[in-house]
Amino acid sequence: MPNDEFNRLTEKVNLLSRKIEREKAAKKAAEKLLEEKSRELYAAKQLVEDSLMNIKEKSEQDIALLHFKTYLESILLDFNQLFLQKPISDLLLQRLLDDLIGIDEVKACKIRFNALTSEKKAKTFYAGNKRLFQSELKANSALYWSEDYQQLNIIINAEANILGGLTLVIDAPRSWQHTIEKQLLLFCEMISAAHKRQQLLARTIEEKQRAESSERSTRDFVAMINHELRTPLNGLLGSAELMSDTQLTLHQRQLLNTMHQSGELLRVIINDLLDLSKMSAGMLQIVEIDFSPRQVCTMIYDIFKQRTAEFGLTFAFNYHTDLPERLLGDPDRIKQLFVNLIGNSIKFTQSGKITVDIEWQDGQFCFSVTDTGCGIPADKIDTLFDPFTQVNNSSNRVYEGTGLGLAICKHLVDEMQGELTLTSELNKGTQFNIRLPLKLAPPSQKPNHTHEVDVAIDAMTVLVVEDSPVNQVLIEMILAKFDIKPAIVNNGLEAIEYLDSHEVDVIFMDCRMPVVDGFEATKRLRNSGYSKPIIALTASTTSTETQQCYLCGMNGIINKPYQKQEIRNVLTEWWAKIK
Repeated sequence: MPNDEFNRLTEKVNLLSRKIEREKAAKKAAEKLLEEKSRELYAAKQLVEDSLMNIKEKSEQDIALLHFKTYLESILLDFNQLFLQKPISDLLLQRLLDDLIGIDEVKACKIRFNALTSEKKAKTFYAGNKRLFQSELKANSALYWSEDYQQLNIIINAEANILGGLTLVIDAPRSWQHTIEKQLLLFCEMISAAHKRQQLLARTIEEKQRAESSERSTRDFVAMINHELRTPLNGLLGSAELMSDTQLTLHQRQLLNTMHQSGELLRVIINDLLDLSKMSAGMLQIVEIDFSPRQVCTMIYDIFKQRTAEFGLTFAFNYHTDLPERLLGDPDRIKQLFVNLIGNSIKFTQSGKITVDIEWQDGQFCFSVTDTGCGIPADKIDTLFDPFTQVNNSSNRVYEGTGLGLAICKHLVDEMQGELTLTSELNKGTQFNIRLPLKLAPPSQKPNHTHEVDVAIDAMTVLVVEDSPVNQVLIEMILAKFDIKPAIVNNGLEAIEYLDSHEVDVIFMDCRMPVVDGFEATKRLRNSGYSKPIIALTASTTSTETQQCYLCGMNGIINKPYQKQEIRNVLTEWWAKIK
């Protein structure tokens, strides 16, 4: 083989060998690169798997936290409604803990509460495993965790006072800490708010009981003072009335008139004071009955025509012809308005005229009292209707009085939904105007007229039950005017014993007496079948005692101080019924 060809073959073999070497090197490099990429891919895969695991775990925790929060909110809502309906009790607190322990993460819970027993001793309620509770932790705030964050303690406060505490052993991630604290603080606030409501309710009930007790005391005081003042006044005025029927010298009659006027003035003052007491206690009542306004006017005119003449005053009393025949209202309180206003005008009018005008205007009962007296300063008008207030309250004032009349008038007019106004000019006079929205009486309602019948009542037998010796003598002397000799006993027990062996036609029964009072005596008599009329002799003017008279079985009432004609009217009425 020629050398040239051999050399070419050798060179070709060398080239192929180098190519093979290069390809082997390239293959190794590729394999190495592939191995590196495989490792990177594996690492990436591991990272993705780790991330997915973390996301899954976090998602599960979030769902568990959501469930935990939802359970707590549901329990909170239920017990909020329960505490609104019922007071805090042992049973409700135990139920609350039993519901909390039903949550998986809550392993044990307890409430220590200080205000449930009358002895104010603390009580502790448990749910779950008591052994899981750590020893009492030292509190440095209203909310604190144990060192391992497994036990949460929250103090339950009521303003400045500590009511107790809520403690829970919780197996939950640290990341839940804020949510757990927030939710359980709401539970403590709920218990605190329920306790405040309970305390407020207890105070309200206590205040209500105190007010009722005060009202009862006031009512009892008014009834007692009524009796204690009117009973001696009854003796005074009754004796004066009986003395006026005897032969007296001119000097004696002047003294008697002075005594009678002083007694009547005292009666007005007592009535005003008692009315003010009843107003303050909310006991003054306005009734609505059928009455004749003309009869009221006639009565008022008869009362004041002589009195104004004694003072040298002209008394003009005018009522319009269009005044309705019958109205619905409280005639006694309307009379009181007339008496107070006219009496006030007489007191402050030294000379001149007092005019009363009455009319029916725009569906209202209207009347005015005008005088030519001293008038009222403009700066005193605003306080004129305050109790115990007069234009001149000094000790050297010319005009005497309690200053209650106008205050009572204002209250009565307000109670009747009316209007009271005045106009006055100093040294020229004053005019009071009253408008009362009274209703017309139904046409079918017939008035109750009381006709005096001249009948012989001297054949009647009468029992008087009265503990006051003065009033015993007084009513005995009044009945003697009708030729009646009454039997007199000192109290209700003596009356019952007397009636066991005696028959009478009418009983006059005092209400307030020792041993057995008139109410109890009447009840016993009615329960035993006694049917004869029993008439109350009472110093009370309250609606409560008036109702009590009728409820116990009395047939009628005569208020002290009574007059001879009142006794005669009652005897005449019942004699006509029983003879």
